[in-house]
Amino acid sequence: MPTFTYLCKKVWKQFISFESIPELWKNQPTYLLVQMLFIMGGAVTFIHALTNGGRRPLLWFCIICHGLVVESICYIIPEIDNFWHSTAPVMFLRHRLPLYIITLYSVFYYIAIETAYRTNKTKVGLMVTVGLNVFLIDLPYDIMGIKFVHWTWHDTDPNIEDRMYWVPWTSYYFHMVFSASFVFWFFIKGVNLEQTYTFRTEILTSLKAIFLSTPCGVLCFSVLYHPLHDLYNVPTQTITVFLISLYIMLSILKRTPRKMFHRPSTMILYLTVYYATFLCFTIWGKPENEISIGLHEETGPCNITVSSFGTELKKRKYLCIEDYNEDFDFHCVNDVPAQHSLVYTICGTPFKNRIEYIILIITIIMVAFTHFNRSFKIIKITKKSH
Repeated sequence: MPTFTYLCKKVWKQFISFESIPELWKNQPTYLLVQMLFIMGGAVTFIHALTNGGRRPLLWFCIICHGLVVESICYIIPEIDNFWHSTAPVMFLRHRLPLYIITLYSVFYYIAIETAYRTNKTKVGLMVTVGLNVFLIDLPYDIMGIKFVHWTWHDTDPNIEDRMYWVPWTSYYFHMVFSASFVFWFFIKGVNLEQTYTFRTEILTSLKAIFLSTPCGVLCFSVLYHPLHDLYNVPTQTITVFLISLYIMLSILKRTPRKMFHRPSTMILYLTVYYATFLCFTIWGKPENEISIGLHEETGPCNITVSSFGTELKKRKYLCIEDYNEDFDFHCVNDVPAQHSLVYTICGTPFKNRIEYIILIITIIMVAFTHFNRSFKIIKITKKSH
């Protein structure tokens, strides 16, 4: 009969587990570099929040909690449980959540909010600019992450069927809508990071931002996306481009710069390292040498389908090894996974056109530099002459 200590260890292992760093480095070096990049970004944003004060430390904390809520919901609800991370040194929630994903939200949201705050006094302007900022920060991470098998998606889910460089368009849609929703709730009392409120007000505001921004984001996602996509067969890329265009229009119309801001040198330096890292992956990386070992989509019979989110749209219940359309293969293993396997090995594939990826990432960097540069400019108050 199992002892109480054994049961406690077993339960604890379901919550958190540790893996060998040398072994992971041997299999997926780029994955470990990305994790270090985001953990470093979490430290940079945390130090910036403490140094600059105001509501920023609370903002950082709420972002981390919001990220945990979002990720947990994704793993609990079967209809949206459609992606799997590669194994990391520290994994949470039954090997589903890598440690670096927790700090990823602080990189995406905190930097996006801090830069957007400099150029937006209005709430609508801040919301849409944050959404655009998160989109620009997320782009190289998503594109290179899936190419180097840092994670995988469900093969036949219709909600993630429309893709760009193997990344579902709904991934970008998701980040833009959810980050805007978070901004709405966190700045419910006004767009001000310098002024703090009473303890009771801050607690209530934090709870709203942490727990209400996710269902609000789902609502905003569903109101526009699902009717257009599911009922009228509008491609996801068209809907996402429409949303991006709407955000750009509102960000320009509602743009009202603030004054007397010093230039955030640490964030500029971090963003430089951030984008340069993914550019280096495109130039020197070898995705065909990347080996992802861990939880993936369950394999199984090809002819079993289930409903997608309660609609008439169908998806395969399992990954069909004989007929799948993903950017990975099994060239690095002797045998393909057996049916109903959850833990197995997949292998990255080489660039079909490396120059194309290099030009793509450089284009993203150019757009990001142009966009963020406006936020990093110092605007000084000049005294009026009498």
